[in-house]
Amino acid sequence: MELLAAEASPCETGFNSCSLLWRMTQNKGFALDGGHVIDKIGQVLLIVLAAFFLRWLVNRAIERIIKQVTSIKGPQSIADLADKLGSGNARRDELLGDRSDKRAETLTGVLQHVAGIVIMTVAFMLVLSAFNVNLAPILASAGIAGIAIGFGAQNLVQDYLAGIFILIEDQYGVGDNVDVGDATGTVVDMGLRVTTLRSLDGTLWYVRNGQILRVGNSSQSWAYVVVDTPLPPTADIDRVGEIITEVAGTFVEDEEWSAHILKEPEYLGPIEITIDEIKVRLGVRTTSDQQWAAGRELRRRVSEALREAGVIDLAGSGRIYVPRTVAGGGAAGAAGAAGTTA
Repeated sequence: MELLAAEASPCETGFNSCSLLWRMTQNKGFALDGGHVIDKIGQVLLIVLAAFFLRWLVNRAIERIIKQVTSIKGPQSIADLADKLGSGNARRDELLGDRSDKRAETLTGVLQHVAGIVIMTVAFMLVLSAFNVNLAPILASAGIAGIAIGFGAQNLVQDYLAGIFILIEDQYGVGDNVDVGDATGTVVDMGLRVTTLRSLDGTLWYVRNGQILRVGNSSQSWAYVVVDTPLPPTADIDRVGEIITEVAGTFVEDEEWSAHILKEPEYLGPIEITIDEIKVRLGVRTTSDQQWAAGRELRRRVSEALREAGVIDLAGSGRIYVPRTVAGGGAAGAAGAAGTTA
């Protein structure tokens, strides 16, 4: 009997679900159908488990790679100014948080989401193939749809790719003052598709990342403050240079500003001479977050020092401007125009 049962087994040779059910029930139909179902369920479970494991592995690799990429310092890494720059960066981090962590979190989330979609799509295709579903029409339709979407949404794809590279390269971040060509202002929000800027007059600009061809960032590392002072053409240039140099030295020694000065101020002397004025220039390297405040303070101090020294005297400049009146008209107007200078 056992020999006849073994010969009458409908299952393939070897250990499988069908042979196991045949030995348990000796029912040919149940062994074939049940074994087939169990085998398919096992294949699906294996595909699903492999997909989840692969997604976990890829997510972990993406997290490590993005963390390494975003932790690399860009152009703001200046060894000889590290101590000075620390204060400015610490203040920005205190107000806005650690930008590298935010960049890493954003990029990690996006790439993990994309990787998850790809892996699960392939797993779904494998599950369908396990049930002998013809995938050729599905893949052909998906290819045609992908081409159509690619042509229709190429600007959208361009924006997202540009946003990813902006984050990876740390070209700018929230709180930075940037010039992106069509708009200039402070970055209030940045995503993978659109960067939002707040200009000086309060206008909120939405700039597509794919349309940003160049970026000027005024908030990275350090800034060079240029103070140009116009003087009367009769001014003593040497005396003016001594006064401005003295003002700059006092400014550097001031406890309120010394922490923001990265290099000794440079008096560059006259940079422009016309019949109306002589323009002299003072330059100083400061931390990026205090460049505008330092420039205003320097201009105020230079102006006061030159006025106290008698170098700048509006009343004795040799030119008095009289508002032109239109009420007299004709000759009176001409006389008024002739009397605008004395």
